[in-house]
Amino acid sequence: MKLLFALITFLLTGSYAQSQTCTTGQGDPIVNITFGSGTGFGPPLATGITNMTYQSSGCVLDNAYEIVNQVSGCYTGDWVTVPRDHTGDPNGYLMLIGASDIPSTFYLQKVNGLCGSTQYQFAAWVLNLASHSGEIQPNISFSIEKTDGTVLGSSTTGNIPISSTAVWNQYGFDFTTPAGVNTVMLRMTNNAPGGYGNDLCLDDITFRTIGPKVTTSIDGHTGDTVTMCSGGALQFSSTVESCYASTSYQWEKSIDNGASWSNIPGAVNSTYNASLSSAGAYLYRLTVAGNGNIGNNSCEVVSSIDTITVLQTVSPGIAISGPDQLCAGDPANFTATATNGGTTPQYQWMLNGTPVGSSMPSYTDNAPNNGDQISCILINYDQCVVNPTTTSNLLSLEVLPIVNHTVSIAASTNNVCGDTLITFTATPDGTGPVSYQWTVNGNPVNDTTITFASRNLRNGDIVAATVAGTSGCSAPGYSNAISMTIYEVPTVWLPADTMIAAHTSIRLSPVVTGPVQSFQWTPAIGLSDPAVSNPVASPLTNTIYSLLVTTPEGCKAFAKEEVDVFYGLSMPSAFTPNGDGVNDIFRVPPSIPTTVQKFLIFNRWGQEVFSATGREGWNGRLNGQDASTGTYVWMIEYYDPITKRKVRMKGTVELVR
Repeated sequence: MKLLFALITFLLTGSYAQSQTCTTGQGDPIVNITFGSGTGFGPPLATGITNMTYQSSGCVLDNAYEIVNQVSGCYTGDWVTVPRDHTGDPNGYLMLIGASDIPSTFYLQKVNGLCGSTQYQFAAWVLNLASHSGEIQPNISFSIEKTDGTVLGSSTTGNIPISSTAVWNQYGFDFTTPAGVNTVMLRMTNNAPGGYGNDLCLDDITFRTIGPKVTTSIDGHTGDTVTMCSGGALQFSSTVESCYASTSYQWEKSIDNGASWSNIPGAVNSTYNASLSSAGAYLYRLTVAGNGNIGNNSCEVVSSIDTITVLQTVSPGIAISGPDQLCAGDPANFTATATNGGTTPQYQWMLNGTPVGSSMPSYTDNAPNNGDQISCILINYDQCVVNPTTTSNLLSLEVLPIVNHTVSIAASTNNVCGDTLITFTATPDGTGPVSYQWTVNGNPVNDTTITFASRNLRNGDIVAATVAGTSGCSAPGYSNAISMTIYEVPTVWLPADTMIAAHTSIRLSPVVTGPVQSFQWTPAIGLSDPAVSNPVASPLTNTIYSLLVTTPEGCKAFAKEEVDVFYGLSMPSAFTPNGDGVNDIFRVPPSIPTTVQKFLIFNRWGQEVFSATGREGWNGRLNGQDASTGTYVWMIEYYDPITKRKVRMKGTVELVR
């Protein structure tokens, strides 16, 4: 909603009707036509208010109007830019008017809810869109009339001045409603002709009651702003200009900074006594009206506002926290928690009754002694404080002596091969329960128990342990350091398996690291020398050779390699597919390490009776029937694992049943 404009005390521009008696006081606006708010083009006015055509796009034409947030980019060089409505609200609407060709009434609106025999003030804000001389200047007549056309008040703006920038001008006048008249007509007439110029903006049309001057005062205070403590009372008094035959009063209060007002029950006299028990911000004012009209804001005038700030009456409190037991040499840290401490609380720490520290909510005793007593005094300098100085609880310190721990460690073995599991054991001094931290070369390891075991130590590693007490106050104990002598473990690698042709040899070539002193191959059968690193192997059948290597310190490593012997493809000369589980399938024997790429079988007439790839064999059946006994020709293509070439063989097989 737009902000209401400031109270009108004199005309800013144009003529203003002659003031009547008792026009100094004003009421709240009872009519405030702002044209609403939103984005884009606003909705048209209600039917009958204007005789102009409504537009919701483009630049306004003659004898037309728009409801907009701002005016820019139209008739450049002839119109000023209007960035906001009269109140500066970026979402507030204004009425943009393209004047008609001939003078005419362009705005006519019924205003209801007025009071009879009451003085009112009418005002409106107008802006001339012309940016330079030579353009026609708007000239508007305002008229307040009874519904039968009787004029109750009127005023004319005269030619509204031209400005190179947007300038809002306020025009208005006072009028009085006759007895019994509650509805009037607001008429606006454009007296200037249309053509080059005479375009304008209209905004914020208001009616408000005027009447006697009303002033209020607060007994015992010179101004209209008071700050006080809760539980107190104030008396408000008033002076009302003598205008009404009989004056009625109503005091009002606002708790939302004037956004809304509520009547104070029973506060209907020229004075009011307020009891203020709750903290908060309160606004007070007095409304007055003639007898019978109080309570109708269309008939009332209001006083200026008295602002009362009520502070809660509080009683401060303070509590401190900190250690009640600590180890000798440790600092003691204390923290104060204040209740109702105020905006700038002051703290005074006390050590054995003597002031220490600074005015801060924390204090550190860097050299505490057994039996020290700590407290803190809080002072609240704010208003509305009961007993502003208060003292905290008292804390007594117990300072415990330090227990010094010792520990020694021993290794289960040393001077060993690198893959040996070594266990270290700690022996504490028995002065109390402790926790352990083992280190290797000064770096902590995961083991935190009385023993530490590892098979991953390296030559020269330094193993040590630290113990710390798990209760009371203690100093850590550091063990002796053990330097490890770890011999290198050799490594040996052999291929997983190798294949050679029958009656040939292969040299076994292991990959060995480390200072190896001896080699031992098993089995020795088929080897040129089982005690050298790379003997020549000449096995007659598939053989797995194992190698054990040993360093001068006795560290060992082991590997093995399988050497397979390939004797070539040899097919059976006969098979008996009688279902007894013995020699029922004619195929490449499973023991022969080769890949079959094609396997064909033909009968004596050259008819193909079986074909396959891989290790699949023939079961002696043809087209679902047992094949005849007799001789069959076979042909096989296979991959020779030694020569790495495809080999084709053929022969015959006897099918026997």
